[in-house]
Amino acid sequence: MPITAQSPRKIADNTPIIIGAGQYVERLDGRSTPALTAPMQLAAIACQRALQDAGVPAAEVDALAVIRLFSDSAKVWQSPLGGSSNPPESIARRIGATPAQRIYSSAGGTEPLRLLVELMGAIARGERQVALLTGAEAIARQRFAERNGLAADWREDFDAPFDIPFDISFDNREYRQRFVSPEEINGGLTLPVRSYAVIENMQAHRLGHDPQQHRNYMARLMAPFSAVAAQNPHAQFPRAYTATDLAETGPDNYPISLPYSKLLVAQDAVNQASAVLLTSVGHARRLGVDPRRWVFLEAYAEGVDVFLSQREDPGRSAAMERVLSTVMDRAQAQCDDMDLIDIYSCFPCAVHAACEVLGLPTDGSRALTVTGGLPYFGGPGNNYCGHALAETAVRLRGAPSRALVTGNGGILSKHAAAVFTTDPARAESIDWRRAEELAVNCADIPARPIIGNPQRGTVVSYTVVSRRDKADIALVLGETAAGERFLASSTEPEITGSLQQASPIGRDIRVHDEDARQIFRFGDD
Repeated sequence: MPITAQSPRKIADNTPIIIGAGQYVERLDGRSTPALTAPMQLAAIACQRALQDAGVPAAEVDALAVIRLFSDSAKVWQSPLGGSSNPPESIARRIGATPAQRIYSSAGGTEPLRLLVELMGAIARGERQVALLTGAEAIARQRFAERNGLAADWREDFDAPFDIPFDISFDNREYRQRFVSPEEINGGLTLPVRSYAVIENMQAHRLGHDPQQHRNYMARLMAPFSAVAAQNPHAQFPRAYTATDLAETGPDNYPISLPYSKLLVAQDAVNQASAVLLTSVGHARRLGVDPRRWVFLEAYAEGVDVFLSQREDPGRSAAMERVLSTVMDRAQAQCDDMDLIDIYSCFPCAVHAACEVLGLPTDGSRALTVTGGLPYFGGPGNNYCGHALAETAVRLRGAPSRALVTGNGGILSKHAAAVFTTDPARAESIDWRRAEELAVNCADIPARPIIGNPQRGTVVSYTVVSRRDKADIALVLGETAAGERFLASSTEPEITGSLQQASPIGRDIRVHDEDARQIFRFGDD
């Protein structure tokens, strides 16, 4: 039965809850020149919607946390239109808030979940009363302006202070190498779509799939995601695709890195924003927020893996397995107990890996997303989980129900998972005085050594990168007889062509140095 204000169970006043949610999307219709809306404007709209959703004035907000923009995360996304020197202040001024705390997050797909827990802990300890968690991207607007030579100025400068976790500037080498090793970068794994392809091909090998069989498998896995996006009013790309649509390549679904084509990977060219509003049970009562709108955090876990090339099985993430198993243990639940599930879906291999751990079906018989997933709902930079949170909070309301939301950052590296509930009794499982213990110990995960200048080895996994203006390049993760790992590449057409037809995993290769690159040929050539 619905939870009401007359519920006989006493809930501790300091229990943190989600009381409001808002989302916003601007689509490019292709028929007119769009307004070049800045990302902070989009975020402000989502924040206003979250405040209106809860019926809470902006003056109540004493903490405002913003998920880091892609344009502030890596040079490849840097915006020529400029940006805000203080994103939380940009949003606060637009919505009429004067928060005592302003936070601008680190980068990574787990940041919305991690910051949610950080803010909830501050509320539970009485350090904050009302917090807004928001994020936005306007990468589609940015790219449209660049392609068409349109002028816009998104610069905003403020003297107000804000909090950041640590130095995450472009020039901080230590930060940039947290999830991709120097050897991986030198070996050609410079973009996530290449690194995840290495994971994907290892999964295909374990499943016994040839290249075409695995394309069909990925297409069947992801088609149901697009069907959810097609019904979501906040999706950037609301179109349902059949498995055949996704398996076939063409002008709108061109190859990127084997086995991926465009429609099977996260799409960052979006104009999207989300926000969730948090407070305590006691303050929600004082504000008059209907208890049927309250959503509690029941369980949480997070953890970090070793570099991709060092993992015992590059098709899996030991940290993901620990995080997902731990969060379900803490919730004393199984996936059958969840009314809603949202699996982070940047690439098919991320979905498959999570389903393996959780025992979820991959045949479309169980909905694995509430939004539509990153390739079809949209992949708004580091903030996808912000939309999953907003969507989950709204859909859980009104009746006893539970939801699982997962997040992923880096190269299947950084993981977070949360179970939400409308049952206040389940919210008592978290001791907010010991919130640091919610992290899972991953320090003992084995890490293979990475070496330079190998002479021989066998192929562990691989990909072929399709480059429009250059020859295709084959990238392999190899292993020596001593178990050491290395990266090597080749642009020889006979090699790149052969890898398109059949997996080379397990084949012997010879490696030599050429122009500071490790180049491979098959040992039997």
